[in-house]
Amino acid sequence: MDLLTQGLFAGIDASYHEVFSSSPSPMWVYDLQTLRMLGVNQAALTFYGYDREAFLRLGLRDLHPEEEHERLRESLDLPLIERVAQRAWRHRNRAGEAIQVDIVTQDLQQGGARARLVMVTDLSRRRQQERVRQQLSRRVTDVIENMTDAFFALDRNWCFTYVNAHAEKVLQRSREELLGCNVWEKYPAAVGSIYQIEYERALAESRTTRFEAPDADGLNTWLSVTAYPSREGLAVYFRDISEKHRVERALRQERQVLASVINATDDAIVATDVNGRIRMFNPGAERVFGYACQAVLGQSMALLLPEAARSAHPLHLREFAASATASRSLGPGRRVQGVRSDGQPIELEATISKVSQGDELLLIACLRDVTERIGRDAELQRSREQLSDLTQRLMAQERTLVRGLAQTLHDHLGQTMAAIRMAHETVLTFQSDQGVAPAPEIVRLQAQMGVLMGHAVSQIRQVLMDLRPPLLEERGLLAALDNEVRNRALTHPRVELSLRVAAASSELRWPAELEYAAFMVAREAIENALRHSGSPSVLVRIAGTAHALQLEVLDLGHGGMAEPDGRTRHLGILGMRERAQTIGAQVRIDSTPGRGTCVSFSWSAPP
Repeated sequence: MDLLTQGLFAGIDASYHEVFSSSPSPMWVYDLQTLRMLGVNQAALTFYGYDREAFLRLGLRDLHPEEEHERLRESLDLPLIERVAQRAWRHRNRAGEAIQVDIVTQDLQQGGARARLVMVTDLSRRRQQERVRQQLSRRVTDVIENMTDAFFALDRNWCFTYVNAHAEKVLQRSREELLGCNVWEKYPAAVGSIYQIEYERALAESRTTRFEAPDADGLNTWLSVTAYPSREGLAVYFRDISEKHRVERALRQERQVLASVINATDDAIVATDVNGRIRMFNPGAERVFGYACQAVLGQSMALLLPEAARSAHPLHLREFAASATASRSLGPGRRVQGVRSDGQPIELEATISKVSQGDELLLIACLRDVTERIGRDAELQRSREQLSDLTQRLMAQERTLVRGLAQTLHDHLGQTMAAIRMAHETVLTFQSDQGVAPAPEIVRLQAQMGVLMGHAVSQIRQVLMDLRPPLLEERGLLAALDNEVRNRALTHPRVELSLRVAAASSELRWPAELEYAAFMVAREAIENALRHSGSPSVLVRIAGTAHALQLEVLDLGHGGMAEPDGRTRHLGILGMRERAQTIGAQVRIDSTPGRGTCVSFSWSAPP
């Protein structure tokens, strides 16, 4: 403190001196007569930017801008009560910058000297701080109003002090209805509920609480609530989680349904981790493998596999877990072998899938015991092989029988009929040479006999052609089919029958058994089309190579010869398929009601 100030304060308690010097508020003293500075504390020097010597050289007017000098002169002689009303001033610091200040003055007198103590408050900083506080308040308000969570604040009397816009929607009350009102009075249904219990605990224990609960107003919504205690009361954030709750409830129901399905299915469903440790073993698995669920949980799935497959099984699981494939079949033909608890091997159809359960990956194997079915399939296959062998033998016997019958008809019955006809003609010639006129009745009978013998010879020839067309053996399939189509066209003049042979196939011949089967299939298909289809045209189409043959008979008739699953009750079609199977060929029937029928015969030489 400078000496002049010490002189002024000489008659005052020393503690007053200490207050002046160490006060954090800027303080200075000036002479009321000369307006020169008498003393200054360190806070004022810092505030105005002067050192002590420079400040003490100032006059009162040096701290005020020129436009306030007149006001300053007028205020010097004002009584204290009026000076208090004029506390707000503008000062200048050493840099010449204007400073908004609030001053409090106190007159001092020692002997004949009169001085005035001035204490300064920086209004510029206060106003700036106030602006900052207002800006922060607006920002906080904007954040609270625009956040997706609903928010309200309660004081310690449980009255609403703030309600944001989102809270108005969730609570279905306006903030005007709520502010200043007691929460339990506005929501009496919440009294005694988890809301009151958790709010009171948060305030009593001064700790944050979080919970989920249905709304207390019976609006059929679920809320997630977080309550933060403070000295002023409670800040409550909450959001509507009804959709999340509905989804979770639906997921729980789906899990229950899935668990029911898994437990009810006869298939074995086994879930493991990526290391093959069993995590789930449904009742179907208990029935298939003979183990109780509790006996295998936590054990390796290798327990259910044959000894030879156990060492490679963990590697297969890890490879599948690391792959991008969501599911796949196990083993060749989707089948693997398993082992029951009694050591009995079983055949299984298997599919493996992977699902994520939280952070853990689970591998789920669906296993169906097909041991009995495979046994039945094997027995069926043996029966089919036996049936195929029998069919081939029957077809071979048919060809032999047909050949023998044709030979008999040609060599015996044909020759006999020819001899009878010659004898009849000889009798007629003899009678004519003798000049004996037979009775008219005899003439009529002889004429009828000649006609009948002619019909018999023609029928024998037709039967011979039907049993084994001569052209089939002599010139091959194409010539025999061409002759067949021509003959059919003569007997069915209203139907357009045609044969179309691919140019590359026109000179080909195929094995005799193949040509015979193909011819018989084509003949049966043509006969079916002419009898049943009502089609205006029938087309026979042939294409092939030395190692393949494709024959089709197409019509534009009624269709519907085959059943929806491809089966048929027509014996003729069954016969065609059996003929094809005996030589390793296939017959397919594509027949749609109203769109005609296509009978296709296809054969290719084995590799």
